Amino acid sequence: MFNLQETSTTMKLLPLACLCLVTRSGKTFADGNGPVVVKEDSDVVLKCSLSTKENIESKLFDWKKDGHKEVFMYDAGFIYSKGRTGQDEQFEGRVSHFPEELKNGNASIMIRKTKVADSGNYTCIFPRLQPSQEFHIQLVVGATPKPSVTTLDETKDWSLLQCEVYGASPKPKVEWQDSSGNTLHAKEPQVTERGGSYDIILQTTVTQTDHYRCVVTQEEVNHQTEAKIYVHVSGAASKPNIATLDQTNNHALLQCEVYGASPKPKVEWQDSSGNILHAKEPQVTERGGSYDIILQTTVTQNGRYRCVVTQEEINHQTEAETLVHISGTCPKPDVKILDQTKDWSLLQCVVRGASPKPKVEWQDSSGNILHAKGPQVTERGGSYDIILQTTVTTTDRYNCVVICHQIEDDIFVYIHRVTVVLTEPAD
Repeated sequence: MFNLQETSTTMKLLPLACLCLVTRSGKTFADGNGPVVVKEDSDVVLKCSLSTKENIESKLFDWKKDGHKEVFMYDAGFIYSKGRTGQDEQFEGRVSHFPEELKNGNASIMIRKTKVADSGNYTCIFPRLQPSQEFHIQLVVGATPKPSVTTLDETKDWSLLQCEVYGASPKPKVEWQDSSGNTLHAKEPQVTERGGSYDIILQTTVTQTDHYRCVVTQEEVNHQTEAKIYVHVSGAASKPNIATLDQTNNHALLQCEVYGASPKPKVEWQDSSGNILHAKEPQVTERGGSYDIILQTTVTQNGRYRCVVTQEEINHQTEAETLVHISGTCPKPDVKILDQTKDWSLLQCVVRGASPKPKVEWQDSSGNILHAKGPQVTERGGSYDIILQTTVTTTDRYNCVVICHQIEDDIFVYIHRVTVVLTEPAD
């Protein structure tokens, strides 16, 4: 049991704060260490217990709200539900005690289906004890209304959104967020307080087509609610949507979608190096000066790819990125000369992102496999990076061969006892 602070009846009635403890049953308990704050329509237990744990089955205790409203009275077994009159109609049929705990000095009560009007200062009084004793609890019942959202004004470039919250208690935090959960800059909220309840109006201006939501948070009662609105802005393009439509062991078909852009944007697929990829003819739909564009491309290598949307007329660019992993990728190797003297050359072949693990060989121009050092192999998520080195002593064209669906690159080496000339022809 929790023991609340005791005072004599001659002392001035002061509200004590009560801590909120939530049990598995969903009920909330007050224990005398902080204001008890609950959501509207929940059940709350207000604790009152004698420190002596004296049996109070034959005693009288009386609960009052704000010093005068009769909440609950127990008198040696008689309670309001058994013929006693005088209980305030606000609490009729909603308040009960714990008969099995009376023998332990426990005079706690439960209020069911709390209302905002139940907020206030509660007193548990033992008037016949010598000296008489009082226990004080402050209860706050929170109202958590769902916000209302609307578009107040709009042009082809922006929309002014408004969120309204009425009768919230305790005072909530209200914010606008985009579909990614980013908090938007908003005007100073308009706040009106009425008897502990709050009306709040929050406005923000958006310039992108997106789903926006007004989020209302009341941390004291562990509650959050929201309302959503879709905005179509005929202006700057919103962040594109990208998806993988189809994928095999050898390729992936990527699609980029842009909606409601004005002026008409340029849409491109790029690899991680910024190279523009070949793409299918874009699908373009025009609606009242706004453009919806779908662009598809097929890629055959592992990597990061991005869809870039550019509107040069309004100096605007946005993009989205996706990671592609193709099982069955056999990338072209990179070859180079690491070191050489007048008698030999040290060659290196590097293969990155191959899947499944390939066989890598050095060959001369006649297809003979050369002796090579043990390959350096690194595995990352099912893809393999392989480095293979060999030393050659004769002038020839040498090939690094990667055997997946066999792909290769070659390098020409000229060995001379006096001078060395190295060239690497273009593919």
